[in-house]
Amino acid sequence: MVDQASVGNGGWSASGTHQRQTSAAAGVRNGVGELLHDVVSLGELQAQLLAVDARESVQKAQTPIVLLAGGATLALGAVPVLLLALGESLVLWLHWERALAYSVAGLVGVIVGGAMVYIAWQQATAVVAVFERSRAELAENIRWIKYALTRGRRPPR
Repeated sequence: MVDQASVGNGGWSASGTHQRQTSAAAGVRNGVGELLHDVVSLGELQAQLLAVDARESVQKAQTPIVLLAGGATLALGAVPVLLLALGESLVLWLHWERALAYSVAGLVGVIVGGAMVYIAWQQATAVVAVFERSRAELAENIRWIKYALTRGRRPPR
């Protein structure tokens, strides 16, 4: 009976070797360590996805920015020389009053410039949609973290 381990002796065997026992605290510590590792990994992946999405959005934003600048130039400046020429043409050919002819010419400039700004705005909204992928992945990661914290185990992905 000397070779048998006694019960309640702190994990020591009769032969003097220590038997490794996993305590509840060690299990919790390991679980929390794994969870924190997963959270950090998810954070790194989220940052990488954001960088990819940012690069893609910059590429897609180039054309709308150029169109927006051109449209704003037309709408605000109304290309004075051409619009004055249009106004003078209305006075000369249609015998309109100068005030009415210049008003119509200015309105034409605003409409053309506004159309360019509208086209640029439509293209710019596609740039914002690029970040939908990052938003959706972040929401999924947060859902996973909440699940893992409340259930104490990994959910299926």
